[in-house]
Amino acid sequence: MTALAGGQTNRQPVDPQSTGAQPSTSQPANSQPAKPKPVKLSPVAAAASASRSAHQSTPPSKVIRNHDLNDGSNQPDAGKSEPMADNTAAQVTRDNATEEERQVEEFGIQGKTFQNQVRMQKGKIVDLQNQVRSLSDQFDAWSVSHRHVNATVCWTSEYDTELYKSWCDIGRNLKDATDASQRQLIEEKARLEQMQENIRRAGYGNSIYDPD
Repeated sequence: MTALAGGQTNRQPVDPQSTGAQPSTSQPANSQPAKPKPVKLSPVAAAASASRSAHQSTPPSKVIRNHDLNDGSNQPDAGKSEPMADNTAAQVTRDNATEEERQVEEFGIQGKTFQNQVRMQKGKIVDLQNQVRSLSDQFDAWSVSHRHVNATVCWTSEYDTELYKSWCDIGRNLKDATDASQRQLIEEKARLEQMQENIRRAGYGNSIYDPD
C-alpha cells in the first residue's frame, strides 16, 4: 500500500499539447454569458410589429353617450341663445311672408269670383233689355194691327165687348209682360250698382267691378 501511494504522488501531470488533445472550452464560473446577436425581421413581420406597438400605445377612445351630454354639468353659453333668436326671427319672417302670399292669392281668387259675378249680372241685364225691346216691338205691332180701332179701347169699358176682347187680350198681355220686364230690368241694374260698389270698397280696381 505504501509503494502504491508513492507511485501516485510521483506521477507528472499530462501536458495537453504533448498529447494532442484539444483544450477544454469550459468557461470559468464567474465569467459573463455572450450576448445573442439581434434577429433581423422580415419587412412583413416588422410592419406587423410596428402596427401592434402603435395600437398598444394609443389610448382607448371614449364613447360619448346622450347622458354624458345632458347630465347638466355643462351650462349653455349665453352666446348660444343669439343664433336661436335669429333662427326664430327668420322663421317668423318666413311665416309672415307665407301668410302675406296666401292672403294675396286669396285676394286674387276672390277678385276673379267678383269679376265673374259682375259679368253674369251684366249679362242678365242685357237679356232683360233685349226682352223689353222685343216685347215693346210686339206691342207696337199689335197696336197698329187694327187700324180702325184705337188700342186704348182695351183699357176701357169697351174691352168687355165680344168684338174687342180677344184682340185686346193679346195687347194687354204684351203690355203686362213689357212692364214686368222693365221693372225687373230696373231692379237688376240697381243690384249691379250695389254689387260694384261693394267690390270697389273691398279694394278691387275697375277691371274687377266693371269688366268689359
